Amino acid sequence: MVQKKRTSLLVLAMLLLISVFTVACGSKTNEPADSANTGSGNSADAGKEKVSITILSRASGTSPAAVAFQNLLKKFMDENPNITVVDESLNDENAFNNKLKTSLATGNVPHIWTNYGGEAFKDYAKNIALDLQPYLDEDKEWSGAFLPLLDTWQYKDLKGTYGVPSEFYSIAIYYNKELFEKIGMAPPTTVEEMAAVSAKFKEIGITPMAIADKENFRGGHMLTNLSLKKFGQAKTEALVSGEAKWNDADMLSLFQLMKDWQDAGILGNNIVTTDNNAITANFIAGKSAMLYEGSWGISQLAESAIADKIGVISFPAFADAPDTKDLWFGGAGGYSVSKEAKGAELDAAVKLVKYLTSVESFQYYLEFTKGGVYPVKMTVDPAAVDPVTQAFMAAQNTASGFKGELYAYDPIAQLQDKVRNEIQGMFAGNSPQKTADAIQSFIESNRK
Repeated sequence: MVQKKRTSLLVLAMLLLISVFTVACGSKTNEPADSANTGSGNSADAGKEKVSITILSRASGTSPAAVAFQNLLKKFMDENPNITVVDESLNDENAFNNKLKTSLATGNVPHIWTNYGGEAFKDYAKNIALDLQPYLDEDKEWSGAFLPLLDTWQYKDLKGTYGVPSEFYSIAIYYNKELFEKIGMAPPTTVEEMAAVSAKFKEIGITPMAIADKENFRGGHMLTNLSLKKFGQAKTEALVSGEAKWNDADMLSLFQLMKDWQDAGILGNNIVTTDNNAITANFIAGKSAMLYEGSWGISQLAESAIADKIGVISFPAFADAPDTKDLWFGGAGGYSVSKEAKGAELDAAVKLVKYLTSVESFQYYLEFTKGGVYPVKMTVDPAAVDPVTQAFMAAQNTASGFKGELYAYDPIAQLQDKVRNEIQGMFAGNSPQKTADAIQSFIESNRK
């Protein structure tokens, strides 16, 4: 642990929150790829001095991706016997966020931690994250393999790069092909078609597309998708600049649509008390026709009994907004390194980050989980990829671009929590107008 700057970190702990995403469930064992050529830290001496470093990620539990991550850590330590990696990873988003907040408050910042960059991360970049640009410049083989995602941790008024991608995510809709054949309709490509399809499923007692907002982020994800499909990134930029308001007619129409979908039973029942595991289990059991989920859900679905029946589509567009129909909600998550790490700790931390984000490690993830999408350029054998990954990649290939959550671009760090909480409150009974007004009022109270 790094124990410095306690006072400033206490302040940061009150100001900052990172959005994180889940990995899917399942289990399997295997051996990780050889890391002999996966790069080293900044110093040739990395690994020679006994050192212990900590990593806080979301890759815990028994999902294939989490087990692959744990295997890679073990392999790394086997090959670097003087480096001990203390894995503090937590799968649950709230537990992860609380762990990170506590770490900041007590001055015990992990050497490496997972985050999603963007404006919400800017204060981290200024205060506690290491500028990784020198390491990227130094090792072109490593840095050159990344997809163009490093701007997730770059800022116009702050020189440097404060994280590197470890995952690439996007949000789509998985659907049950058999159930759609049963109602004789194609998966919805527009919001308007969603209503018609849902009515058919309701007639036969199937939930159209249940969502779970107990974890408090599904609603925010849905609002982002709707805004991107209806208004494009221009609306996000207008909200950030203050030219648009969260309670203007545009945004209110989106809140109202979500509420209408809830009232119509399209999103299932008990939204705020249901967790994502239950929603996924119901989809696999054929109780719901569609699953609104990220690319991180691929491995669990690929291992399910209905893997061959699963198709993937983009989130439905608006018929009157054809120019933005192919814009997807997505981006990169990655690792940052504490700038308080020095000497052998720093070398070991950088070495581990380079190892975990090497092409060889992502190839191992692909082979171990039988699928997934990754933030590096690498050769993929179609025969070795599961059908759900193939369907996801085919749908994703239609994307014209990937953009983050609406509030990820706003300098008010607490906005993410506010929006998500208010949407959860709307699902619990508040009106769309009250929801929109509460967010706008929060903006006006906190805008610098």
